[in-house]
Amino acid sequence: MEATTEQRLNVPRTLKLGTFHIGSSFIDLLTSGVLNRVLITDLALAATPVALLSALRYLLAPLSIWAGYRSDLRPPGTLRRLPFIWGGRLPMLLSLPLLPIVTALLATDPASVAGWSLAFFAFLIYGVGTLISGSTYLSLVRDSAPPARRGQALAIVQVFLVISFPVAGVIYGRLMPVYDQASFWRLVLIGMSIAFGFIAFALWRAERPASAVEIDPTPPEPFLPLLRQMWSDVRARRFFLFLALGAVSAFAQDAVLEPFGGDVFGLDNGQTTRFNAYWGVGVVISLLATVYFTRRRAAHEQTGVAMLGLTLTALPLFLLSVLAITEWQALLIPVLVMFGLGFGIYTVGAVSLLAAMTTERHAAAYLGLWSMTQLLFRGLGIFAGGAVRDVALWMSGSLPLAYASVFLLEAIGLLVCIVILQRVDVPGFARGETRPLGAATALAAADG
Repeated sequence: MEATTEQRLNVPRTLKLGTFHIGSSFIDLLTSGVLNRVLITDLALAATPVALLSALRYLLAPLSIWAGYRSDLRPPGTLRRLPFIWGGRLPMLLSLPLLPIVTALLATDPASVAGWSLAFFAFLIYGVGTLISGSTYLSLVRDSAPPARRGQALAIVQVFLVISFPVAGVIYGRLMPVYDQASFWRLVLIGMSIAFGFIAFALWRAERPASAVEIDPTPPEPFLPLLRQMWSDVRARRFFLFLALGAVSAFAQDAVLEPFGGDVFGLDNGQTTRFNAYWGVGVVISLLATVYFTRRRAAHEQTGVAMLGLTLTALPLFLLSVLAITEWQALLIPVLVMFGLGFGIYTVGAVSLLAAMTTERHAAAYLGLWSMTQLLFRGLGIFAGGAVRDVALWMSGSLPLAYASVFLLEAIGLLVCIVILQRVDVPGFARGETRPLGAATALAAADG
């Protein structure tokens, strides 16, 4: 009976930790949704430099491995995760008031050196904060759950993220249906206050100092040799490739989805901000349903779920490319909901696999590597989406064809991810089986 209790997930604690993501969504939507729309559509700036700004924080993603590695090494009697989480989230919050100043400068002069420099500085601070706190937060959630329930815990906190995005989108859409500088200032200050409240609540007494028993006394490997050890496993390399292509393909629309609604269908700021609510509804429904129906599965048994989600995410992206060309607005909202349904299933599968592709000794380092992969290639995907849109527009002179090109390439990339994931032995990795040698290593062993 005692063993059964130890394997039971502390649901109230996990739900409290999940409210952290509510605060995160109110921060992220300001930069990934509202600001992009203002700069690209309302101020008529090119999509490529705006997408590059959004991608900047992801391009610094190796910081997440370092933060995870350092938190694993915290000595007994100290907090392991919270110092890094707070050390990242506070700078993120403090960078937000710079955004209205940026829009004011660029509205006056689109080529303003001060405006673009301040934008770069704000996104740099924001990015460093994201990376220091992201993987350590995942480690905190993982630490809070028994081994058999870690995938479930990570999936539950992810529910908060996807639920709060559409809610934040509706709130922001009502606060600023049409862009003006005063409304944007009010929007940022309200968003900051909401975000800080939820983050502080989630992290209050969320961790106790680690005891000597909980920390492996074995001397830690140096950082770079540890990375080489992790990378030497062919399963880790294939999983990296799966996460990388999946992130690029799923998020290339991030910087252009709301401008797509404005440029192709003539929708206003309030209407396009609600795009997040439409696909978010689909995510919430499918994510909750998937968590429920897969609750008895271990994390390493979720490969099929991830593959199903990839397929059902690729299909609506293909349909979006068709809608862009045909300008058939009647199906836009249903297709966005379909995208959310597929993305929710994919999220549950992928997050569970993240928990499975770790080891006890280097949990935060592995989660840092996977977080880095997702963040880095999510950033590259965001930039690629803006760049593909601009290049296709330059080549064709057609805004509908430009946006269709982005959505079609995303759909193809997600289908390729299925092929890659089929070649990752997640159950073997989770069981701690000896890693298979990569080609170069095997050849060297044969020669020896």
